[in-house]
Amino acid sequence: GKTNKLFGLKRAGTVVAITNLAAPTRTVFLNLSGRVNTAAEGGMLGLAFHPDYASNGYFYVFYTPNATNASGTGFHTRVSRFERSPTNDYFANPASETVLYSQYNQAPNHNAGDLHFGPDGYLYITTGDEGNANDSLNNSQRVDKDFFSAMLRIDVDFRPGNLAPNPHGAINASATNYAIPADNPFIGITNFYGQTVNANQVRTEFYAVGLRNPFRFTFDPLSGENLCADVGQGLWEEVNLITNGGNYGWAFREGFIAGPKATTNPPTWYDPPLLAYGHGNDTNQGYSITGGIVSRGSTLTELYGH
Repeated sequence: GKTNKLFGLKRAGTVVAITNLAAPTRTVFLNLSGRVNTAAEGGMLGLAFHPDYASNGYFYVFYTPNATNASGTGFHTRVSRFERSPTNDYFANPASETVLYSQYNQAPNHNAGDLHFGPDGYLYITTGDEGNANDSLNNSQRVDKDFFSAMLRIDVDFRPGNLAPNPHGAINASATNYAIPADNPFIGITNFYGQTVNANQVRTEFYAVGLRNPFRFTFDPLSGENLCADVGQGLWEEVNLITNGGNYGWAFREGFIAGPKATTNPPTWYDPPLLAYGHGNDTNQGYSITGGIVSRGSTLTELYGH
């Protein structure tokens, strides 16, 4: 709730605090530079403060370390909780890390990496398709494999009635550090668009699927709508309205056209983007869609609602 302070990420592995906007002073809040892998698209990628940060000091970071676990050894995408120092509001000890999950990646790109607490108090996280071209690692329409090509929704507060996640090598089996909201869409399923799946292997963390590299997303502070920018491959960039159980088509679709794994007929089950623009330099074109926000402030009234 502080309005005169900012926190920013440096890809090399630090969170920086700007402690007074009237007379800006920069200080290093968290330093993970010794454990962050910045190869390709890696680095310190996302930061979210717990809704009760003022009292519990918890915040969450998405970063890419070199690591070893049951999933594999090497480049990982990791989400961890850290804690603010009880005696210094502008310092967090790297040793306070609690890992939520750490997923081995075969490629160091398409990591996604954004995370926010939603209006419902759950933590939402975006993950890419693990990298390379054309979904060659076969993650885009899988809900029973790994933590890729999706938006996740998890409960870090262990609310009553929520569930334990299914086992996976990316999760600490002896101390799971989050729960699954009971209304997440893929709990208990045995069929995913014609594919038979084992309900005990489904990634019940998934809230929405069919995303390629959803690098940034935002919640409209007024409506609560979840708007996600998904970076395309070679032709189209997307803005998607994310809903519970949504499937945004990758790699069957890219924007409004066929994707690299298209079938003869476009799938009838996918959720088309709100907006898509093609690659190029004309007025209505561009390249990588990095992200955005919905303006709800009173300073620039002409931007309100955009």
